[in-house]
Amino acid sequence: MNALTQYNGLVVAVDDNPVNLDTLLEALSGERLDLAVATDGTMAMGLIEREQPDLVLLDVMLPDIDGFEVCRRLKANPQTADTQVVFMTSLSHREHRLQGLHAGAVDYISKPFDSEELLARIRPHIAVRRMTRALQERNTILEEEIRKRAAVEAAREALLGELMTRSDELRDAKERLERELVEKNRANAEKTALHEQIIAAQHSRLLELSTPLIPITDRILVMPLIGTMDADRAQQAIEAMLQGASCRSAEFVILDITGLKHVDADVAGMLVAAANGLRLLGTRTVITGIRSEVARTLVHIDASLQGIVTKATLQDGIAVAMQAARHRR
Repeated sequence: MNALTQYNGLVVAVDDNPVNLDTLLEALSGERLDLAVATDGTMAMGLIEREQPDLVLLDVMLPDIDGFEVCRRLKANPQTADTQVVFMTSLSHREHRLQGLHAGAVDYISKPFDSEELLARIRPHIAVRRMTRALQERNTILEEEIRKRAAVEAAREALLGELMTRSDELRDAKERLERELVEKNRANAEKTALHEQIIAAQHSRLLELSTPLIPITDRILVMPLIGTMDADRAQQAIEAMLQGASCRSAEFVILDITGLKHVDADVAGMLVAAANGLRLLGTRTVITGIRSEVARTLVHIDASLQGIVTKATLQDGIAVAMQAARHRR
């Protein structure tokens, strides 16, 4: 068998003569070709439309419709238009052959059949048909691949456009966030500065509140000291005492240390320093709330208490100051 026809194929033989069909079947038996048979034109058209054969061997003289009309109808039908038709006929006139070719046939085979001539004529047509179908299938595959690639390219372009849009949006968002961050940092800096100012003011106010100078009379002032005394608070207390005593021309300032949690050497030194400063202003100092541990601390640091009156309670200190003030009058 020719290499071009090494594939299986289907041949439809249309003939109402059983002898001719047997001859065709015998001739094609070694060609790896399937043979389907129709005995009239109507049967042939239905079979060909359904099976889509590689080749049709069509007799001209059929009992219902002649072969020329069958061929024309096959060519007019889109489903069978590319079917290869080879006429089988004993008509040898030139006009019969031309009529068949005009109807759409690709070749003629004369009856009675010669097996070698039959095979020599149908092999190329079957090979062409098989190659045509292979090309059509390949074209279909290529068209599908082209369609898929076009769809992928369109999707890629759409994605690229979306990415560019997103990039612009991200750039705008980044710039907006940077501006907001700068504004937020500025606001935070202002807030921090204001907070520090508030803290400083509160600290100053707390220092004032922690060292209040309370007038008992026009000339007698009391400063109750409570809690814990540190260097800053001690300095604030001394300044408040000196300023208050100077402004009011006070005769006595009573330092009440009853509320102090702990009186160490530093606190005791502050009390003595405050009394010395008040003495320079002509103001006498009374320290009240003296406890045993306070007395031991004063003795331990060898504090000079000259001119300082000490009392156990605030009431005793106020009484001493008021009595001394009356005697001066």
